[in-house]
Amino acid sequence: MVLVLCEGFDRAAFWAAGRFRERGIAVDVVTGDDLAAAECWDHRLGAAGVSLSIQLRDGRRVVGDDTRGVFNRLSYLPNAWLQRIGGPDRDYALQEMYALYLSWLHSLKGPVVNPATPQGLCGNWRHPSMWMVLAGRAGLPCAPYQLSSDDDPALTWQARSTPAPMTAFLAGHHVVAPALPIGLHEACRRLASLAGVRLLGIDFAPAGSGGWHFTGASVMPDLIAGGDALIDALIEVLHA
Repeated sequence: MVLVLCEGFDRAAFWAAGRFRERGIAVDVVTGDDLAAAECWDHRLGAAGVSLSIQLRDGRRVVGDDTRGVFNRLSYLPNAWLQRIGGPDRDYALQEMYALYLSWLHSLKGPVVNPATPQGLCGNWRHPSMWMVLAGRAGLPCAPYQLSSDDDPALTWQARSTPAPMTAFLAGHHVVAPALPIGLHEACRRLASLAGVRLLGIDFAPAGSGGWHFTGASVMPDLIAGGDALIDALIEVLHA
């Protein structure tokens, strides 16, 4: 069984789950709201090993040993959890809950796309400037990036709000981007390796020389734009 973890509004995740089923893959979709409404959590760590069992309200159970692949699109703790926690110790309680999520997500069996990190439940949500640094290290040509003390820090995170002229998808070792020159494929693989993920959306814009340069990346790209080629690549990763 492939476990798809996502938010209830994640249209791309539900689309991918449907495509997996069309290819004969058993899929169970569990949303953040499902997890927040779970009736019982049993997560144990000790000398005997690690175990997980989550009893969902609709009768389903998430059992760590039953998964054979995990497609993780959870972005953060469910809003239902956040709304229940208050008082002077709220920040501490949220950190404890986040630690629980990190632990049980890492206990799931099989290949995971993408693993949870302290900076994001489906991968590190890096600042655009950090993506630029990693892209440069990976060997991708990068667009100029400037940030000064006069810029609003909150607005710099919105750099990806404008759709990119082209998005390349990296899934495992596969690069899904028909228009991207083959010479940049290996650099895309290096970027995903540096980021520690198996799925990455990599944005490019036309360069003045007629080529392409890197403008940003996301651990939670719009899968639908990748089409069936991306689904085939993801299936290969989940069954590695």
